Amino acid sequence: MKICIAQTKSEKGKVQRNIQNHLRIIELGIKSNADLIIFPELSITNYEPDLAKKFSTDIENNIFNPFQTLSNNNNIIIGIGIPTNATNGINISMLIFQPNKKKVVYSKQILHSDELPYFVCGNDQIILNIKGNKIAIGICYETLQREHFLNSKQKGADIYIACVAKPKGGIEKAYKHFPKIAKEFNTPILMSNCVGYCDNFISVGQSAVWNGNGELIEQLDSKNQGVLIYDTETELAKIDQPKIEIGQLHDLEKLYQIYLNGKIDLENNGIHQWSDNYPTISIIENDIRNGVLYTLKSNEKIIGAINISEEQETEYKLIKWRFENSKVLVIHRLVIDPKYQRKGYAQKLMDFAENFAKENNYSSIRLDAYSQNKRVLDFYKNRNYFKRGDVNFPDREYSFHCMEKEIITTHN
Repeated sequence: MKICIAQTKSEKGKVQRNIQNHLRIIELGIKSNADLIIFPELSITNYEPDLAKKFSTDIENNIFNPFQTLSNNNNIIIGIGIPTNATNGINISMLIFQPNKKKVVYSKQILHSDELPYFVCGNDQIILNIKGNKIAIGICYETLQREHFLNSKQKGADIYIACVAKPKGGIEKAYKHFPKIAKEFNTPILMSNCVGYCDNFISVGQSAVWNGNGELIEQLDSKNQGVLIYDTETELAKIDQPKIEIGQLHDLEKLYQIYLNGKIDLENNGIHQWSDNYPTISIIENDIRNGVLYTLKSNEKIIGAINISEEQETEYKLIKWRFENSKVLVIHRLVIDPKYQRKGYAQKLMDFAENFAKENNYSSIRLDAYSQNKRVLDFYKNRNYFKRGDVNFPDREYSFHCMEKEIITTHN
């Protein structure tokens, strides 16, 4: 069988956005013919104990219906992290969807002392039986407690999955503990961690799989979302993890072709946003040479690109911006190759740009979007970009909306 370990970056309390992100990542598991996909601890709300009471839910909540549909239609078991209501409080739970079967819930049995003001302990260990493999699930703190692993083994588990939300120190402990346990009991151990801000710490990913000899088979990086697919028969693993990096000149021709593909796709949809004189290969080359073009790659294939700089079009001087006389970041030439569109990659590039702005103390981000491109306008509006005025550029019949977003550099 194939087990998919998801590494996600969830947003604090943004349940619907996190659900959409989960659904996109599940598609990666489906593409790899995974039988099971497991997400990190409290992945739907992010690991935020102070929000548990507000967002705790019952397992039959209709917001989870898309997961059951994906499970039914693709014969895949899906485990997502969510706080659930219990008779005596709130559990840290893994909600598990099975194809054409009733949902099951596993709730964390051993809580860290910091969690006791917010949560209560679960009671029972569940074992998933998939294609002859018996799989136990543990959630974060308890996965480093020997008693939890031993209890799982006593119930017949031959694979152990740890769903966690761990910062650097916690991951260092995990990377010492899991190989020893895996080797001692000849049991593969898989770990799903998140990335980004959680509660009062930064989670550092590095989701991984160790085989029964305690050998590290594969791991994801510390910053990006992605999936790790482990084949229990071959004991091999592969990763699918889009990465954003500074553009390189050796990719110039490929990048320019993606911009051409984007232009053709827009025109096929009646949107004449780009002209024969924009963007040109020399413009893209200058972006690379100036170090302001970033590429999004997955398995070394270029998916899209974005220009992030302080360069503003001269036409911007005509606009009454809200954040004047401050440090401003500008976005130009965001493109996703048409064959990869509608998979959340534009969101990923924008997340990167906004994090870049936060980390470098910019007060706002500016950009322009073609007034006839409704899908793009809705995309930016949903990310809280506000229209400040219109400008016109050569060779375009219609105007461009100039949009702006405030950047808040402090983290709650």
